[in-house]
Amino acid sequence: MTKRKLSKKQAWRVEKIQQERIKRAQKKSSAAEDSLTTNEDSKERNGRVIACFGVNHLIESDDGKHIQCIARQNLGGIVVGDNIVWQAIDENNGVITAVLPRSTVLERPNFHGNTKLVAANISQIFIVNSPVPALQTPLIDRYLVAVELTGITATIVINKIDLLSPNEFEKLQSKLEYYKTIGYELMFITSTSRKGMKVLEDRLLNNISILVGQSGVGKSSVIKALLPDIEIQIGEISEISKLGKHTTSASRLYHLPYEGSIIDSPGVRDFGLWHIPKEKIAWGFKEFRPFLGTCKFSNCSHINEPSCAIIEAKNKKEIPEERWCNYCSIYQTLSN
Repeated sequence: MTKRKLSKKQAWRVEKIQQERIKRAQKKSSAAEDSLTTNEDSKERNGRVIACFGVNHLIESDDGKHIQCIARQNLGGIVVGDNIVWQAIDENNGVITAVLPRSTVLERPNFHGNTKLVAANISQIFIVNSPVPALQTPLIDRYLVAVELTGITATIVINKIDLLSPNEFEKLQSKLEYYKTIGYELMFITSTSRKGMKVLEDRLLNNISILVGQSGVGKSSVIKALLPDIEIQIGEISEISKLGKHTTSASRLYHLPYEGSIIDSPGVRDFGLWHIPKEKIAWGFKEFRPFLGTCKFSNCSHINEPSCAIIEAKNKKEIPEERWCNYCSIYQTLSN
């Protein structure tokens, strides 16, 4: 998907709305900070952000309590998974005063070309797809490129396999088998009947994980299969934070019954990579790496140049045609 082009009038309206939102956020933040200065007994404590709703952040304190916080203005973007320092205003409200260093961060650009944080301090990413809507290998590969450049472990999860006949399932396995040969774990599950869910649960143990993928692939259904009491949790949080019911328009961190946490992220139609230099895209394709640096031209794009090692490997079927086509699509999108 290419960047959306805005007219001057549309751009002006977007900028005006953004400035109004910034002013409201600054006003709320300033009010929160003013309240904080009047609380002389407040001490700095550690916590973790478990949900974000605009300028409001729901945090979990070090004693497990949920607190609604507004961040100080100089902290930059704050995202689910961030480890933070906060101070109390009253029993249920506080101010985030610092964001601790992140071990990892997943981000993507929005339609205006600005980078948007998705989650922080995650140890593994589960790219969820399904045969309905149609399986999207281009979207899978876009996620894999982003993941490879962050160093986070990625697993491909195919949900809703109960919708396939035995023959269709066999064809799907064959289509995706290549991902296993280059080092990615593949899982086939059905969240409704819990088929394959035990394998997923084992992989979630002792990790902070995130589910990502296209809208409609069943990420929320997977979360509910893992956490049958999820509606109770959401109700409790809504009562505490007054932030309204959780929807997949906002990321949310849940603790699993065993050791580990999982983040449910909003579904997307596409996953842009505009924040990544196009020259780095080839490195995001694992199987390209042995051939990088061996092309005739040092600035080879691996699209149509002569004596390109990647194209030669593709012609020899050492790299699947579909993966190379997905690479070309990403590269050309960034070029445009």
